[in-house]
Amino acid sequence: MGRVLGKGAVIAATICAVGAAGATLASAEGGFTTSMSNVAGGFESRTWKDRNSDHWRTAVELSGCSSNSPQAAPALGLYRERLGPDSNYGTRGYGGCDRRMVRGDWGDVRSGKYHFTVKNMPESWYRVSARKVQVWY
Repeated sequence: MGRVLGKGAVIAATICAVGAAGATLASAEGGFTTSMSNVAGGFESRTWKDRNSDHWRTAVELSGCSSNSPQAAPALGLYRERLGPDSNYGTRGYGGCDRRMVRGDWGDVRSGKYHFTVKNMPESWYRVSARKVQVWY
């Protein structure tokens, strides 16, 4: 009888552990999806708060993008907002509007409030649009 209870306890503990892992994955910090239409260099996205509780990467992807710039694509800069100048996490841009997708990936960043900025659009009349802008953090 003690042996059966032991197996039952192991099974119950396994079910609880799997359930907790699933809940953790389902409640990962997350992201959001939006779009951009006809934006110029210097455009800043909305701000999001990354608590970094999951220690996962921060990435931005523009899909279905188009641009009137002769350059292949805009680049994306990631900034952590703070008093004084924002912390610059660098500029990324993989892919290109000629491939209809631009992706920037900054890896695991510290907790804080963030936004991305459209860069690499040298002339003020150059514009970029994206049907889908997806941000993961």
